[in-house]
Amino acid sequence: MQHRPVDLIYTDNMNKRFILTAIMVVLIGIGVAVAVLAVKGYTFSPSEGRVVGTGIISVTSIPDGGSVFIDGHLTTATNTTISQLKPKVYTVKITKEGFIPWEKSIEVSEGLVSEVKATLFPAIPTIYPLTFNGVVSPVLSSDGENLAFGVPTNPESPTRQRGGIWVWTMSSQPIAFNRGAQPHQIVTSDTTLDFSKANFRWSPDSTQILVTLQEDNKEGASFERNYLLPINQNTSLRDLRDITPNVESVLKGWEEEKKSKDEARILTIKDINIRQIASSSAEIQLLNGVKHQDLILSLNGVKRQDLILWSPDETKILVGKKKEPGIKEMDTKRITASASGRYVELTEVKVYDLETGENYPIPPAKYYFWLPDSLHLILIHDERIAITEFDGTNEAVIYAGKFDNGYVFPWPDSSRLAIVSSFNTPTASKPNLFGINLK
Repeated sequence: MQHRPVDLIYTDNMNKRFILTAIMVVLIGIGVAVAVLAVKGYTFSPSEGRVVGTGIISVTSIPDGGSVFIDGHLTTATNTTISQLKPKVYTVKITKEGFIPWEKSIEVSEGLVSEVKATLFPAIPTIYPLTFNGVVSPVLSSDGENLAFGVPTNPESPTRQRGGIWVWTMSSQPIAFNRGAQPHQIVTSDTTLDFSKANFRWSPDSTQILVTLQEDNKEGASFERNYLLPINQNTSLRDLRDITPNVESVLKGWEEEKKSKDEARILTIKDINIRQIASSSAEIQLLNGVKHQDLILSLNGVKRQDLILWSPDETKILVGKKKEPGIKEMDTKRITASASGRYVELTEVKVYDLETGENYPIPPAKYYFWLPDSLHLILIHDERIAITEFDGTNEAVIYAGKFDNGYVFPWPDSSRLAIVSSFNTPTASKPNLFGINLK
Protein backbone atom coordinates (compact mmCIF):
# COMPACT_ATOMS: atom_id res chain seq x y z
CA MET A 1 0.00 0.00 0.00
CA GLN A 2 1.42 3.29 -1.14
CA HIS A 3 1.21 6.44 0.96
CA ARG A 4 1.16 9.98 -0.42
CA PRO A 5 3.82 12.23 0.86
CA VAL A 6 2.76 14.45 3.73
CA ASP A 7 3.69 17.61 1.86
CA LEU A 8 1.34 16.70 -1.03
CA ILE A 9 -1.56 16.10 1.37
CA TYR A 10 -0.86 19.47 3.01
CA THR A 11 -0.79 21.18 -0.36
CA ASP A 12 -4.11 19.61 -1.39
CA ASN A 13 -5.76 20.76 1.84
CA MET A 14 -4.45 24.27 1.31
CA ASN A 15 -5.80 24.32 -2.22
CA LYS A 16 -9.23 23.17 -1.03
CA ARG A 17 -9.28 25.81 1.70
CA PHE A 18 -8.29 28.48 -0.81
CA ILE A 19 -11.01 27.38 -3.21
CA LEU A 20 -13.62 27.33 -0.43
CA THR A 21 -12.49 30.75 0.78
CA ALA A 22 -12.64 32.14 -2.75
CA ILE A 23 -16.13 30.72 -3.22
CA MET A 24 -17.28 32.24 0.07
CA VAL A 25 -15.80 35.63 -0.88
CA VAL A 26 -17.58 35.48 -4.24
CA LEU A 27 -20.87 34.49 -2.59
CA ILE A 28 -20.52 37.26 -0.02
CA GLY A 29 -19.73 39.74 -2.81
CA ILE A 30 -22.78 38.59 -4.75
CA GLY A 31 -24.91 38.88 -1.61
CA VAL A 32 -23.64 42.38 -0.91
CA ALA A 33 -24.24 43.39 -4.53
CA VAL A 34 -27.77 41.98 -4.40
CA ALA A 35 -28.41 43.80 -1.13
CA VAL A 36 -27.09 47.08 -2.54
CA LEU A 37 -29.21 46.67 -5.66
CA ALA A 38 -32.23 45.86 -3.53
CA VAL A 39 -31.65 48.93 -1.38
CA LYS A 40 -31.40 51.03 -4.54
CA GLY A 41 -34.66 49.56 -5.75
CA TYR A 42 -33.50 46.93 -8.24
CA THR A 43 -35.35 43.63 -8.39
CA PHE A 44 -35.54 40.54 -10.58
CA SER A 45 -38.52 40.45 -12.94
CA PRO A 46 -39.58 36.83 -13.74
CA SER A 47 -41.67 38.05 -16.65
CA GLU A 48 -38.74 39.84 -18.26
CA GLY A 49 -36.12 37.40 -17.04
CA ARG A 50 -33.72 40.14 -15.94
CA VAL A 51 -32.95 42.62 -13.20
CA VAL A 52 -35.02 45.75 -13.62
CA GLY A 53 -34.58 49.09 -11.88
CA THR A 54 -37.20 50.45 -9.52
CA GLY A 55 -37.30 53.41 -7.19
CA ILE A 56 -38.20 54.25 -3.63
CA ILE A 57 -40.34 56.97 -2.06
CA SER A 58 -39.48 57.98 1.49
CA VAL A 59 -42.49 59.65 3.13
CA THR A 60 -42.44 61.72 6.30
CA SER A 61 -44.98 64.18 7.65
CA ILE A 62 -45.43 66.69 10.46
CA PRO A 63 -47.37 65.53 12.38
CA ASP A 64 -46.71 61.86 11.67
CA GLY A 65 -49.30 59.13 11.38
CA GLY A 66 -50.83 60.39 8.14
CA SER A 67 -52.33 58.01 5.57
CA VAL A 68 -50.34 57.80 2.33
CA PHE A 69 -52.13 57.31 -0.99
CA ILE A 70 -50.14 56.43 -4.12
CA ASP A 71 -52.12 57.14 -7.30
CA GLY A 72 -55.31 57.00 -5.26
CA HIS A 73 -54.52 53.75 -3.44
CA LEU A 74 -54.01 53.66 0.32
CA THR A 75 -50.50 52.29 0.66
CA THR A 76 -49.05 52.94 4.12
CA ALA A 77 -48.66 55.51 6.89
CA THR A 78 -46.13 58.33 6.97
CA ASN A 79 -42.57 58.06 8.25
CA THR A 80 -41.78 55.01 6.15
CA THR A 81 -40.43 54.02 2.73
CA ILE A 82 -42.27 52.57 -0.24
CA SER A 83 -40.02 50.43 -2.42
CA GLN A 84 -40.09 48.61 -5.76
CA LEU A 85 -41.89 51.40 -7.59
CA LYS A 86 -41.57 51.54 -11.35
CA PRO A 87 -39.90 54.71 -12.62
CA LYS A 88 -42.63 57.26 -13.44
CA VAL A 89 -44.50 60.19 -11.93
CA TYR A 90 -46.79 59.26 -9.03
CA THR A 91 -49.49 61.29 -7.32
CA VAL A 92 -48.77 61.17 -3.59
CA LYS A 93 -51.52 62.28 -1.23
CA ILE A 94 -51.28 62.43 2.56
CA THR A 95 -54.33 62.79 4.76
CA LYS A 96 -54.86 62.96 8.51
CA GLU A 97 -58.05 63.65 10.40
CA GLY A 98 -58.24 67.27 11.47
CA PHE A 99 -55.64 68.46 8.95
CA ILE A 100 -55.70 69.85 5.41
CA PRO A 101 -54.79 67.13 2.85
CA TRP A 102 -51.41 67.36 1.16
CA GLU A 103 -50.85 66.27 -2.44
CA LYS A 104 -48.00 66.48 -4.95
CA SER A 105 -46.69 64.78 -8.09
CA ILE A 106 -43.46 62.91 -7.27
CA GLU A 107 -41.12 61.55 -9.93
CA VAL A 108 -39.55 58.18 -9.16
CA SER A 109 -36.27 57.38 -10.89
CA GLU A 110 -34.48 54.06 -11.27
CA GLY A 111 -32.22 53.28 -8.33
CA LEU A 112 -32.94 56.54 -6.48
CA VAL A 113 -34.85 57.53 -3.34
CA SER A 114 -37.41 60.31 -3.78
CA GLU A 115 -38.00 62.12 -0.49
CA VAL A 116 -41.43 63.44 0.45
CA LYS A 117 -41.55 65.76 3.45
CA ALA A 118 -45.04 67.09 4.07
CA THR A 119 -46.21 69.63 6.62
CA LEU A 120 -49.90 69.25 7.44
CA PHE A 121 -51.78 72.32 8.68
CA PRO A 122 -54.89 72.23 10.89
CA ALA A 123 -58.17 72.13 8.97
CA ILE A 124 -59.94 74.12 11.69
CA PRO A 125 -57.84 77.02 13.01
CA THR A 126 -57.45 77.62 16.73
CA ILE A 127 -57.65 81.36 17.38
CA TYR A 128 -56.99 82.94 20.76
CA PRO A 129 -56.16 86.44 22.08
CA LEU A 130 -52.55 87.38 22.78
CA THR A 131 -53.19 90.93 23.98
CA PHE A 132 -56.19 92.62 25.61
CA ASN A 133 -55.46 96.36 25.86
CA GLY A 134 -55.31 97.29 22.19
CA VAL A 135 -52.47 97.17 19.64
CA VAL A 136 -51.29 99.89 17.26
CA SER A 137 -48.86 99.49 14.32
CA PRO A 138 -47.00 96.28 15.26
CA VAL A 139 -43.61 95.88 13.58
CA LEU A 140 -41.54 92.67 13.44
CA SER A 141 -37.81 92.91 14.17
CA SER A 142 -35.19 92.24 11.52
CA ASP A 143 -34.37 88.82 12.98
CA GLY A 144 -38.04 87.86 13.36
CA GLU A 145 -37.64 87.25 17.09
CA ASN A 146 -39.36 90.33 18.55
CA LEU A 147 -42.58 92.23 17.88
CA ALA A 148 -42.91 95.92 18.81
CA PHE A 149 -46.28 97.62 19.03
CA GLY A 150 -47.98 100.65 20.48
CA VAL A 151 -50.63 100.54 23.19
CA PRO A 152 -53.01 103.50 23.56
CA THR A 153 -53.49 105.06 26.96
CA ASN A 154 -56.84 104.41 28.60
CA PRO A 155 -57.67 107.48 30.72
CA GLU A 156 -60.48 105.60 32.44
CA SER A 157 -58.05 103.02 33.80
CA PRO A 158 -54.55 104.56 34.07
CA THR A 159 -53.31 102.09 36.67
CA ARG A 160 -54.34 99.01 34.70
CA GLN A 161 -53.22 100.17 31.29
CA ARG A 162 -50.19 102.32 30.63
CA GLY A 163 -49.93 103.49 27.04
CA GLY A 164 -46.62 103.42 25.23
CA ILE A 165 -44.45 101.00 23.28
CA TRP A 166 -44.27 97.32 24.14
CA VAL A 167 -42.04 94.52 22.85
CA TRP A 168 -42.88 90.84 22.73
CA THR A 169 -40.07 88.30 22.51
CA MET A 170 -41.69 85.57 20.43
CA SER A 171 -40.52 82.41 22.17
CA SER A 172 -41.46 78.91 21.04
CA GLN A 173 -42.44 77.96 24.60
CA PRO A 174 -46.13 77.95 25.56
CA ILE A 175 -47.35 81.34 26.74
CA ALA A 176 -48.45 80.05 30.13
CA PHE A 177 -44.93 78.71 30.87
CA ASN A 178 -42.90 81.60 29.47
CA ARG A 179 -43.93 84.71 31.34
CA GLY A 180 -40.54 86.37 30.83
CA ALA A 181 -41.04 86.48 27.07
CA GLN A 182 -44.47 88.10 27.27
CA PRO A 183 -44.85 91.80 26.30
CA HIS A 184 -42.76 94.23 28.30
CA GLN A 185 -42.97 98.00 28.10
CA ILE A 186 -39.92 99.92 26.89
CA VAL A 187 -41.33 103.47 27.13
CA THR A 188 -44.46 105.06 28.62
CA SER A 189 -46.60 107.74 26.98
CA ASP A 190 -47.38 111.01 28.71
CA THR A 191 -49.52 114.06 27.93
CA THR A 192 -47.04 115.49 25.39
CA LEU A 193 -45.58 112.30 23.87
CA ASP A 194 -48.11 109.74 22.72
CA PHE A 195 -45.92 106.82 21.67
CA SER A 196 -48.89 104.82 20.40
CA LYS A 197 -49.00 107.25 17.46
CA ALA A 198 -45.30 106.91 16.63
CA ASN A 199 -43.60 105.27 13.68
CA PHE A 200 -41.24 102.39 14.55
CA ARG A 201 -38.16 101.14 12.78
CA TRP A 202 -35.93 98.31 14.00
CA SER A 203 -32.15 98.47 13.92
CA PRO A 204 -30.45 95.85 11.69
CA ASP A 205 -29.28 93.90 14.78
CA SER A 206 -32.80 93.96 16.34
CA THR A 207 -31.56 95.45 19.62
CA GLN A 208 -32.96 98.98 19.23
CA ILE A 209 -36.04 100.73 17.88
CA LEU A 210 -36.02 104.14 16.24
CA VAL A 211 -39.23 105.91 17.31
CA THR A 212 -40.46 108.95 15.40
CA LEU A 213 -43.43 111.03 16.58
CA GLN A 214 -44.78 114.57 16.79
CA GLU A 215 -44.67 116.27 20.18
CA ASP A 216 -48.14 117.32 21.39
CA ASN A 217 -49.46 115.76 18.16
CA LYS A 218 -48.50 119.00 16.35
CA GLU A 219 -47.49 118.93 12.70
CA GLY A 220 -44.23 120.34 11.39
CA ALA A 221 -40.53 119.53 11.45
CA SER A 222 -39.96 121.61 14.58
CA PHE A 223 -42.20 119.25 16.57
CA GLU A 224 -40.68 116.01 15.24
CA ARG A 225 -38.93 113.90 17.86
CA ASN A 226 -36.73 110.84 17.29
CA TYR A 227 -35.70 108.47 20.04
CA LEU A 228 -33.46 105.41 19.86
CA LEU A 229 -34.73 102.94 22.46
CA PRO A 230 -33.12 99.69 23.66
CA ILE A 231 -35.59 96.82 23.83
CA ASN A 232 -34.25 95.17 26.99
CA GLN A 233 -35.24 97.91 29.42
CA ASN A 234 -37.90 100.53 30.17
CA THR A 235 -36.55 103.98 29.35
CA SER A 236 -38.02 106.66 31.60
CA LEU A 237 -39.18 109.97 30.14
CA ARG A 238 -36.38 111.88 31.84
CA ASP A 239 -33.79 109.58 30.21
CA LEU A 240 -35.12 110.12 26.68
CA ARG A 241 -32.60 111.68 24.30
CA ASP A 242 -33.88 113.34 21.11
CA ILE A 243 -31.54 112.31 18.26
CA THR A 244 -33.38 114.27 15.54
CA PRO A 245 -30.19 116.22 14.58
CA ASN A 246 -28.38 112.89 14.02
CA VAL A 247 -31.22 110.72 12.74
CA GLU A 248 -30.07 110.92 9.12
CA SER A 249 -26.63 109.59 9.99
CA VAL A 250 -28.17 106.79 12.06
CA LEU A 251 -30.40 105.73 9.15
CA LYS A 252 -27.50 105.99 6.72
CA GLY A 253 -25.42 103.70 8.94
CA TRP A 254 -28.25 101.16 9.09
CA GLU A 255 -28.71 101.30 5.32
CA GLU A 256 -24.99 100.78 4.73
CA GLU A 257 -24.99 97.84 7.13
CA LYS A 258 -27.93 96.27 5.32
CA LYS A 259 -26.35 96.93 1.93
CA SER A 260 -23.10 95.30 3.03
CA LYS A 261 -24.98 92.23 4.25
CA ASP A 262 -27.00 92.00 1.02
CA GLU A 263 -23.86 92.24 -1.12
CA ALA A 264 -22.21 89.47 0.91
CA ARG A 265 -25.27 87.25 0.45
CA ILE A 266 -25.35 87.87 -3.28
CA LEU A 267 -21.72 86.78 -3.63
CA THR A 268 -22.66 83.35 -2.25
CA ILE A 269 -25.02 82.70 -5.19
CA LYS A 270 -23.31 80.33 -7.63
CA ASP A 271 -25.81 80.56 -10.49
CA ILE A 272 -24.82 83.55 -12.66
CA ASN A 273 -28.36 84.21 -13.90
CA ILE A 274 -29.86 84.17 -10.41
CA ARG A 275 -27.02 86.35 -9.14
CA GLN A 276 -27.87 88.88 -11.84
CA ILE A 277 -31.47 88.92 -10.63
CA ALA A 278 -30.43 89.32 -7.01
CA SER A 279 -27.87 92.02 -7.80
CA SER A 280 -29.73 95.29 -7.54
CA SER A 281 -29.07 98.95 -6.90
CA ALA A 282 -30.95 100.76 -4.15
CA GLU A 283 -32.76 103.97 -4.89
CA ILE A 284 -34.21 106.02 -2.03
CA GLN A 285 -37.54 107.66 -2.78
CA LEU A 286 -39.90 109.79 -0.72
CA LEU A 287 -43.41 108.35 -0.44
CA ASN A 288 -45.80 110.36 1.69
CA GLY A 289 -42.77 112.06 3.20
CA VAL A 290 -41.19 108.79 4.37
CA LYS A 291 -38.08 107.21 2.91
CA HIS A 292 -38.55 103.83 1.32
CA GLN A 293 -36.02 101.59 -0.36
CA ASP A 294 -36.86 100.49 -3.89
CA LEU A 295 -34.91 97.77 -5.66
CA ILE A 296 -34.11 98.40 -9.31
CA LEU A 297 -33.17 95.42 -11.45
CA SER A 298 -31.53 95.70 -14.84
CA LEU A 299 -32.28 92.60 -16.90
CA ASN A 300 -31.26 92.55 -20.56
CA GLY A 301 -30.82 96.30 -20.42
CA VAL A 302 -34.41 96.96 -19.29
CA LYS A 303 -34.92 98.42 -15.83
CA ARG A 304 -37.96 97.60 -13.79
CA GLN A 305 -38.86 97.93 -10.13
CA ASP A 306 -38.68 94.60 -8.32
CA LEU A 307 -38.53 93.49 -4.75
CA ILE A 308 -36.41 90.65 -3.39
CA LEU A 309 -37.20 88.76 -0.19
CA TRP A 310 -34.58 86.31 1.06
CA SER A 311 -35.70 83.18 2.85
CA PRO A 312 -34.60 83.07 6.51
CA ASP A 313 -31.98 80.38 5.79
CA GLU A 314 -30.78 82.34 2.73
CA THR A 315 -31.13 79.37 0.36
CA LYS A 316 -33.96 80.91 -1.68
CA ILE A 317 -35.14 84.29 -2.89
CA LEU A 318 -38.62 85.51 -3.74
CA VAL A 319 -38.70 88.01 -6.59
CA GLY A 320 -41.75 89.97 -7.69
CA LYS A 321 -42.59 93.03 -9.72
CA LYS A 322 -43.82 95.83 -7.50
CA LYS A 323 -47.40 96.90 -8.02
CA GLU A 324 -47.19 100.68 -7.95
CA PRO A 325 -50.81 101.43 -6.94
CA GLY A 326 -50.36 99.13 -3.95
CA ILE A 327 -47.47 101.25 -2.71
CA LYS A 328 -49.24 104.59 -3.10
CA GLU A 329 -52.26 103.37 -1.18
CA MET A 330 -50.19 102.44 1.86
CA ASP A 331 -49.99 104.68 4.91
CA THR A 332 -46.72 106.13 6.17
CA LYS A 333 -46.47 103.83 9.20
CA ARG A 334 -46.55 100.73 7.05
CA ILE A 335 -44.01 102.13 4.61
CA THR A 336 -41.69 102.91 7.51
CA ALA A 337 -42.15 99.37 8.82
CA SER A 338 -41.45 97.78 5.46
CA ALA A 339 -37.71 98.26 5.13
CA SER A 340 -37.43 94.55 4.27
CA GLY A 341 -40.25 94.66 1.73
CA ARG A 342 -43.21 93.73 3.90
CA TYR A 343 -46.60 95.18 2.92
CA VAL A 344 -45.57 95.82 -0.69
CA GLU A 345 -47.96 94.40 -3.28
CA LEU A 346 -46.28 92.23 -5.93
CA THR A 347 -47.11 90.61 -9.25
CA GLU A 348 -45.29 87.99 -11.36
CA VAL A 349 -43.87 86.41 -8.22
CA LYS A 350 -41.31 83.61 -8.45
CA VAL A 351 -39.11 81.76 -5.98
CA TYR A 352 -35.55 80.90 -7.00
CA ASP A 353 -33.92 77.94 -5.27
CA LEU A 354 -30.25 78.88 -4.95
CA GLU A 355 -29.17 75.29 -4.29
CA THR A 356 -30.84 73.66 -7.30
CA GLY A 357 -31.09 76.61 -9.68
CA GLU A 358 -34.80 75.94 -10.21
CA ASN A 359 -37.48 78.65 -10.15
CA TYR A 360 -41.17 78.30 -9.39
CA PRO A 361 -44.17 80.57 -10.08
CA ILE A 362 -46.09 81.45 -6.91
CA PRO A 363 -49.90 81.83 -6.75
CA PRO A 364 -51.16 85.43 -6.76
CA ALA A 365 -51.72 87.18 -3.43
CA LYS A 366 -51.73 90.66 -1.98
CA TYR A 367 -48.66 90.30 0.25
CA TYR A 368 -46.00 87.59 0.62
CA PHE A 369 -43.97 86.65 3.71
CA TRP A 370 -41.59 83.76 4.37
CA LEU A 371 -42.43 81.28 7.08
CA PRO A 372 -39.28 80.93 9.25
CA ASP A 373 -38.80 77.28 8.18
CA SER A 374 -37.86 78.63 4.70
CA LEU A 375 -39.99 75.87 3.15
CA HIS A 376 -43.29 77.77 3.06
CA LEU A 377 -44.66 81.15 2.07
CA ILE A 378 -47.48 83.05 3.76
CA LEU A 379 -49.94 84.41 1.20
CA ILE A 380 -52.07 87.32 2.39
CA HIS A 381 -55.40 88.03 0.69
CA ASP A 382 -58.30 90.23 1.74
CA GLU A 383 -59.90 88.38 4.68
CA ARG A 384 -57.94 85.21 3.91
CA ILE A 385 -54.54 83.79 4.89
CA ALA A 386 -53.00 80.86 3.03
CA ILE A 387 -49.72 78.97 3.22
CA THR A 388 -48.02 77.40 0.23
CA GLU A 389 -44.81 75.46 -0.24
CA PHE A 390 -41.92 77.40 -1.73
CA ASP A 391 -42.49 75.73 -5.11
CA GLY A 392 -46.03 77.11 -5.25
CA THR A 393 -47.80 73.82 -4.53
CA ASN A 394 -50.21 72.82 -1.76
CA GLU A 395 -51.76 76.20 -1.10
CA ALA A 396 -53.78 75.75 2.07
CA VAL A 397 -56.18 78.34 3.49
CA ILE A 398 -55.58 78.41 7.23
CA TYR A 399 -57.75 81.39 8.17
CA ALA A 400 -60.69 83.22 6.62
CA GLY A 401 -62.27 86.15 8.41
CA LYS A 402 -61.70 89.69 9.53
CA PHE A 403 -58.12 90.82 10.13
CA ASP A 404 -55.80 93.66 9.19
CA ASN A 405 -54.09 92.14 6.16
CA GLY A 406 -50.99 94.27 6.61
CA TYR A 407 -50.23 92.76 10.00
CA VAL A 408 -49.49 89.03 9.93
CA PHE A 409 -46.44 87.77 11.81
CA PRO A 410 -45.03 84.22 11.97
CA TRP A 411 -43.59 82.79 15.18
CA PRO A 412 -39.83 82.02 14.91
CA ASP A 413 -40.46 78.26 15.15
CA SER A 414 -43.27 78.39 12.53
CA SER A 415 -45.72 77.04 15.10
CA ARG A 416 -48.26 79.84 14.79
CA LEU A 417 -49.14 83.22 13.34
CA ALA A 418 -50.02 86.46 15.08
CA ILE A 419 -52.64 88.67 13.43
CA VAL A 420 -54.33 91.94 14.31
CA SER A 421 -58.10 91.77 14.48
CA SER A 422 -61.13 92.96 16.43
CA PHE A 423 -64.74 91.94 16.97
CA ASN A 424 -67.90 93.98 16.77
CA THR A 425 -68.74 93.74 20.47
CA PRO A 426 -68.57 96.38 23.22
CA THR A 427 -65.60 94.68 24.92
CA ALA A 428 -63.61 93.52 21.86
CA SER A 429 -63.87 96.41 19.43
CA LYS A 430 -60.23 97.50 19.82
CA PRO A 431 -57.66 95.85 17.52
CA ASN A 432 -55.61 93.26 19.41
CA LEU A 433 -53.11 90.53 18.62
CA PHE A 434 -54.56 87.05 18.11
CA GLY A 435 -52.72 83.78 17.65
CA ILE A 436 -53.46 81.12 15.01
CA ASN A 437 -51.94 77.71 15.64
CA LEU A 438 -50.20 76.07 12.66
CA LYS A 439 -49.35 72.84 14.49
